[in-house]
Amino acid sequence: MNISYNWLKQYIDLKISPEELQEKMTFAGIEVEKVHQIGKDLKQLKVAEIVSKEKHPQADNLSICSVNDGSGEIQVICGAPNCSTGARVAFAPVGTQFDDFKIKKVKLRGVESYGMLCSEKELGISDNHDGIMILAEDAPVGQDLASYLNMEDTVFEVEITPNRPDLLGIIGVARDLSALLDLPLKIPKVLVSEIEKKIENHLILENRDPDLCLRYTARLIENITIKDSPEWLKRRLLAVGLRPINNIVDITNFVLMEYGHPLHAFDYDKIAGKKIIVRRAEMGEKFPALDEETYTLTNEDLVIADSEKPVALAGVIGGMNSHITTETKNIVLESANFLYSTIRRTSAKFQINTDSSYRFERNLSDQSTEDASLRTAQLVLELAGGDLLKGKLDSYPDPVPLMIISVRKSRIKKLLSIELDDQQIIKYLKGLELKYLKSEGDKLFFEVPAFRKDLIREVDLLEEIMRLHGYNNIESFLSVQNIMDRPRFMAKRNLKSLLLNQGFSEIINWSFADPENLDKLKLAAGDPRRNTVNLRNPLGQRFSIMRSTLIPDLLKTALFNINRGRKDLKIFELNKVFTNSEGKLARERFHLTGLLLGNLDPVYWKNKNLTIDLFDVKGIAEDLLTDLSVTGHTVTESEELFYQQGHSGDFRSDGNIIGSFGKLDPKIAQDFGLEQPIFLFDIYLDNILDSIEFSISKLKEISKYPPVLRDISFIIPIKYQLQEVIDTMFQINWQCLDKIVLFDEYKGKNISDGYRSLSFNLIFVSSTKTLTDEYINNIINKIIKTLEKNYQIELR
Repeated sequence: MNISYNWLKQYIDLKISPEELQEKMTFAGIEVEKVHQIGKDLKQLKVAEIVSKEKHPQADNLSICSVNDGSGEIQVICGAPNCSTGARVAFAPVGTQFDDFKIKKVKLRGVESYGMLCSEKELGISDNHDGIMILAEDAPVGQDLASYLNMEDTVFEVEITPNRPDLLGIIGVARDLSALLDLPLKIPKVLVSEIEKKIENHLILENRDPDLCLRYTARLIENITIKDSPEWLKRRLLAVGLRPINNIVDITNFVLMEYGHPLHAFDYDKIAGKKIIVRRAEMGEKFPALDEETYTLTNEDLVIADSEKPVALAGVIGGMNSHITTETKNIVLESANFLYSTIRRTSAKFQINTDSSYRFERNLSDQSTEDASLRTAQLVLELAGGDLLKGKLDSYPDPVPLMIISVRKSRIKKLLSIELDDQQIIKYLKGLELKYLKSEGDKLFFEVPAFRKDLIREVDLLEEIMRLHGYNNIESFLSVQNIMDRPRFMAKRNLKSLLLNQGFSEIINWSFADPENLDKLKLAAGDPRRNTVNLRNPLGQRFSIMRSTLIPDLLKTALFNINRGRKDLKIFELNKVFTNSEGKLARERFHLTGLLLGNLDPVYWKNKNLTIDLFDVKGIAEDLLTDLSVTGHTVTESEELFYQQGHSGDFRSDGNIIGSFGKLDPKIAQDFGLEQPIFLFDIYLDNILDSIEFSISKLKEISKYPPVLRDISFIIPIKYQLQEVIDTMFQINWQCLDKIVLFDEYKGKNISDGYRSLSFNLIFVSSTKTLTDEYINNIINKIIKTLEKNYQIELR
């Protein structure tokens, strides 16, 4: 639907710009989809005077005109029959752009033309193409055409929600804005003069289907004159995208856009039997419509008929057999309301979408039927003359009483979080034309106007109060809520990507578990994972607790796959575990747990198959910790009883366990039905995320100076942890010692019991200078002396 800014100003004194009005309409619930500037093209044209006219020497139908556009005389070739000396015309100079068409200098039959004199059709003003557009004699030469015709306007293309048919007319929108902007609403006064001749003696109305036609009114006007509409009416229709036709049709379209209620005018002399019958169509009945199509109807379609034939498809489209022509002298004005579902069904069946069907489909008010009829009759008498017969035919079998709704101030405060006194509430709702009746205690009673069919409950009035009060005027008392912790979300997603890239498959299991699984894992009696969350109404023993560890489900998934021929497996699950807490709610923590068995990589003819071992699992777990930016962690013998002794480890950071890895105890594996060696890792994800500070990664520039590599091998007691030794070496000179890599461990011949041989590759690099051998040798000597003192090493 299109809304004209200039038209809207006829009903409310707008003091705001079109841009500000667009924002106001949006907050009023009228969604503006597009904004069009009307008259923009016409500003390129000028009012010009034809100074002289000569016959074209090479063409009988062409004239050579000298045109004054205010800047001088210009030669233009014109073929219009009404081109005459002294006429004021619409002139398009060279360079004027009409959509894809641009006015250029041309040569017609050997004579040059520097522009074009335009017709109304070429300008989109009407269908008149009989000649060029002739303006008034006093039209100011040189003025742009848009300003002279007063056709500069801003048009808002809006989307009206189906529950607000009252906004389908300019007055309805103005009413809403008047309440929102606290401006008086100026609705045109409708006064009509009737003659003594009564309509009942000249026309009969019969409503055979009152369940489909809720109200039907008819007025009869005689002795009208069909002619062009005045310029102001044409401008109004053109602004909202309607094409002017003649004064009667234009008036019905004008009132349609003004009141939002469709109307139709019949040629009275074409109504057979002088009788209007509202009825269902007969099966197979033919109807010639105004779109020059003939439709075959069924008894599901509602028609307006005379005593012989259908003359309109009710609420959808008029008929060719009763439409207004230049010979029409007497008209019947129809203003009705139909059951919206019937109009919707008929319109969809025949694929006829008109301004009338669009509105009737949205359940219009019965009361607006009479308002629109009177306004149309007034305009017809003013613009087409004629005599309005006394009275009207009105079939309104089931009048709908006005609804009364109460609103509670306490409810306003509770739901809207605002406090309003009686006068403010009454002011808001009276602005929407609700009638205040009375107050009883906390309640205020209002009578809802007929056109607001969407207001049926107290909460509907609360919504209107809130809309007029302004959502932006509500005091904010809640802090901003973080719907998603983005850094944590990204960290979890990156961990999943890392494992997927290493050949893992993600699994998701139920959060319900069997308490016997904890016994199979040999968890100690005092283990926190024994403090489970029990379900009050479980599906059975196997689903009676919320799982406190992800490991049993991974083992069951592995068994499921092994039984189906999968011998090599790498799976993980990132999910919550649950334990009881002191509060009402359970303690929920994310864990990342993985399982590996069989070969490390898929079989490939070029590579030797490697079976997964403890160090593979440790390496994967450390990759995960690195991705989480965990540094300075240590590895100690695991305290978990379900790992095989001597084949497991715990990751510790600041003395706290943040994860574990190891080989599953074969006896426990057998309890879960597994015979193969099973390797696991379990990362306490939330414990890590709680302790780290998320920051944007910083890139480190590669040194332009060459690195220096040195190897060192020594024998050290087994009791010392590897990470401890590496940390000690870094502390000697962390500025230049860039990387330490263990490339060999040896136990056996020539190595005493309780000792092992470790070989490291040390990489030195500086960002400021080239390192000399002397400098590197000094650092190596310091490292050896420190290790001899702290760890009793012996160089090999």
